[in-house]
Amino acid sequence: MLDTYTLKIRRRFELLLKAGNLTLLLSTPLLLLTVVICYPLSHYFSIPAQVAGHIFMIISATFIKIGYVSRCVAQYNLCQEVR
Repeated sequence: MLDTYTLKIRRRFELLLKAGNLTLLLSTPLLLLTVVICYPLSHYFSIPAQVAGHIFMIISATFIKIGYVSRCVAQYNLCQEVR
């Protein structure tokens, strides 16, 4: 039987797993949108919009990495298969 402290830690890692999944879910479409704006459809957008697209591309890629690493940490600590 698990004690209160262990359950509290487990709940925190479950919350981290949910946050990592949500971060991946939100940042992946944003990255895809910015790639489309910045490269194949760039001639439809102004230079300031393209600059903003490149900035958001870096930000969304960073959030994808943060989301993935937080998922891996949570899965490892919850004794789940890390993928």
